[in-house]
Amino acid sequence: MVAAVVLTSFMNCLYRPASSYLISSKPKSFIRRKDLILKVTVSSSNSQIEEIKSTIERKIESTERGLSTTIQEQEDIEMVVQALEKNCPLAEPARSLIMGDKWIVDYTTAPPPSNGKLGPFVGVARQIIDLHEGTYVNYLSVPGEIEKEWLSAKLEATFEEWDGTLLEDERLRTGDTEVEMTSTTSIQDDANDTTADKNWMESLMSFLSQESKVGDNSVPSIDYGANSWKVDFQSLTIRLFGIQILKQTFKGTSRIWKMTYLDDDTRIVRAGRTGMNKDDMMFYMSRDV
Repeated sequence: MVAAVVLTSFMNCLYRPASSYLISSKPKSFIRRKDLILKVTVSSSNSQIEEIKSTIERKIESTERGLSTTIQEQEDIEMVVQALEKNCPLAEPARSLIMGDKWIVDYTTAPPPSNGKLGPFVGVARQIIDLHEGTYVNYLSVPGEIEKEWLSAKLEATFEEWDGTLLEDERLRTGDTEVEMTSTTSIQDDANDTTADKNWMESLMSFLSQESKVGDNSVPSIDYGANSWKVDFQSLTIRLFGIQILKQTFKGTSRIWKMTYLDDDTRIVRAGRTGMNKDDMMFYMSRDV
């Protein structure tokens, strides 16, 4: 029954799946200079940093990775997260070798599927980074363990250091009044309502497919690449019981990812459409071991 509902949802979408599961375009190279991966002096001791982390983990424990937060809870979490960001042990986290590998999204203010929800189904979102190939994958697995998943969404992208050039939000340029859903916005959970299923899928595609135009607001004197990437979306693949049921490719769709905290087991990213702080959504992640 669940499989039929999911298939019906995607049949209502006018996107034809492609035949290939792999990234269709050659990933960009990612250049890193080890001499620039520097430690900085922080005001807090390791024990104080661990205490801040413990506080964050307590506050996000009951939020379903950000799905069920109230505005007050978001503000409380944000305050503690900022305290941790102020004590990032790396001067240039975006160039650090420990950026690589798999990360689990423990909490985010981003909308689905980044917060682990795809339509009425809830799973676990992961970020998988290959520094050598310069590729990034946002992987959602339902119910959570990849080995036991029956539904998955795989967003593939390449990345490069950001030069500080702001991206233009295509929605503003065209006068589109669509408002991006937040993680506290409810989605129709009635799996039998095919109209609702179509709406959440259209919302997902709209969130991902808006093109970002390059503006002229670059400030070359600042080394933005030290902590930020420009991420270029390549494709989105959705599979049901291992069978590809949707493939969407992207062209000219980019986001700016700011690495505001990084250590061996914790990572914080502020991600947005343009590079302006007001657009950023926060991701708090732990290393997937």
